[in-house]
Amino acid sequence: MLSDFLQQLYNAVDSIIIGQNLGSVALAGIGVATPIMSIVMNFLMGLAMGTGVILSQYFGSKDNATLKRVLTTGMISGGVFTVVMSGICVGLSEYFLIWLGTPAEAIPPADSYLKIVFAGGIFTFLYNYYMFSMRAVGNSVAPLMFLGAGVVINAVLDVILVIYTPLGIEGAAIATVAAQALSVLMCAIYVRKRVEILHIRRNEWVFDRRLFSACMTYGLTVGLQQVVVYAGRIAVQGLVNTYGTDVMAGVNNATRLDALMQTPWRGYTNALTNYYAQNRGAGKRMRIMLGFKDSLLLAVVNAALFLAAGIFLSMPLSLMFVGEGDSQTVALVSARFLEITTYGYIFVGIILLAQAFFKGVGMMKCFFMTTVSSILGRVAFSYLFDHFWGLEGMYWAVPASWVLAGVVGIIFMIYTYFHRIRRMPVNPFLPAPCYNAELLMRKSGL
Repeated sequence: MLSDFLQQLYNAVDSIIIGQNLGSVALAGIGVATPIMSIVMNFLMGLAMGTGVILSQYFGSKDNATLKRVLTTGMISGGVFTVVMSGICVGLSEYFLIWLGTPAEAIPPADSYLKIVFAGGIFTFLYNYYMFSMRAVGNSVAPLMFLGAGVVINAVLDVILVIYTPLGIEGAAIATVAAQALSVLMCAIYVRKRVEILHIRRNEWVFDRRLFSACMTYGLTVGLQQVVVYAGRIAVQGLVNTYGTDVMAGVNNATRLDALMQTPWRGYTNALTNYYAQNRGAGKRMRIMLGFKDSLLLAVVNAALFLAAGIFLSMPLSLMFVGEGDSQTVALVSARFLEITTYGYIFVGIILLAQAFFKGVGMMKCFFMTTVSSILGRVAFSYLFDHFWGLEGMYWAVPASWVLAGVVGIIFMIYTYFHRIRRMPVNPFLPAPCYNAELLMRKSGL
């Protein structure tokens, strides 16, 4: 949870410092750039995440030799893919902004920011690859520490390059890339010295075509899911842009705050994916179901807490992004949008629980369809509600889309239970008491 929260702070720190020092036009520029950047960066993260799920399965089955082959195959293929994609995106960044209908005054700062961040895409991939690999083998503390150091470095460089140099928004992008590069360096050194199972020696580098197919099935599905999420946001961004820069800045601020508030639950369900994958590899069917059951209660508690935060703290949180010379419309739009979105958080919990379940047990089509239903619903509801109720209607499209995706997720979870979990073979190399004894203890209240 803390790792995902710190990951969100990369962009949030940029937005706060830019909003307070460079004004609403620059803030709108980085707001427009963020969904485009997120499509590419989250696709790369999806490649790393998908490979991490496979690593968890082999770690659970104690097949360390194949685990290392997965590790090298995923890093080689993902690294090549990242370099090619980064080059393409650097060349097309300005066209992306024009296709979105971005106001002319916001294009130059947004384009400068995107070009620099895209050029540093390899550091985004490598950091996430190290992070998900370490999580797959049960080590989530080390990547947290390295990410925390990166966020501090990013904040310090932001202050220096944005406030005390003429670089402006370009300085914020340079700070982000530099901080991620340092995080990668720290991860690489740590793995070499402390995580033997992930340390790849020179003679262990291989490219396994069979494992490449499995890595791409998982990685591209997760990456494509990230693309669909942000493509939907970009489609809605085109509608938001028609309301002017103040509304653009307010909606984008609320979107960032919403992402920060969802971070604890997203962090939990990311860990839950590894839990499911490890137990699937170990043949511990009962632990999968017990983990899912307990997580439902946590979903309700999480939704209640952040609904209260959205109702009572939406305005104070929104004011963090507003400079003294900016219109109060930015804060009002941000606060109202944030408040309405939190009404749908219980369905966010259901969606994320379902997606963790699908990824962990290998039902990637169900995982992808849950996301597609949410995003298509959001785009359709946004334009429909905006037509009848204007800006307020567009706000309500977000929780409405979560209700739709939550229902789809429940249907697919029932299907997955009967077609995958109940038929899952128990690992013959593990003694039955390792899961039956736990079930007995749980039923006894111990």
